[in-house]
Amino acid sequence: MGDVTINYWRTLTYHDPARVLRELRAVEHGMADVLREADNDVRSLRTPGLKKFREWRDAAIFTYGMGLAQGVKMGYATDESGDDDFVAAWILGDEAFFCPVQLKELVPEDRNPEATIDGLLRKLHKYGAQTRTVLAVRLNREGHVILDREWPRIPFAQLWFFWASAPGAAEWSIYGDALGKPGQWAFDYPT
Repeated sequence: MGDVTINYWRTLTYHDPARVLRELRAVEHGMADVLREADNDVRSLRTPGLKKFREWRDAAIFTYGMGLAQGVKMGYATDESGDDDFVAAWILGDEAFFCPVQLKELVPEDRNPEATIDGLLRKLHKYGAQTRTVLAVRLNREGHVILDREWPRIPFAQLWFFWASAPGAAEWSIYGDALGKPGQWAFDYPT
């Protein structure tokens, strides 16, 4: 990453993922009656107009979990000027660090029963050469997935997975770097 890119990332507005997630949960609770009556695509933020909000929520969940896993307070800025969906940032000592992240999702079975993690990863050749961008895959399926295995080569620096691990998305898990020495961390949705 060049100085121009890093200097650009320094100009972005970074959000506290815990605060954002608490605010989103408050909105969900406040609109519970309206959401019960809403179409399933609206409730799951699956309409074209709501897609960016689903991705922003996923960015907040991933950044929050990654910060807890790494033991640092992280923020995120939604920015799609490059091949990434958002940039995570944190400070260690006096130094600022930045990490571009590309989000993908293994969609729920009712959306596409044929979708698989391997199929999703095979489609990544369109990103071309190796990059320093991290790939974060939201596993949005019920059931058990074996993550501790060999993964195909992908053009990303790291591969992470995250998923809701309790009903109502009150608990989450994050696993990675699946391409290196992976670990798994559990965390509660911030309240």
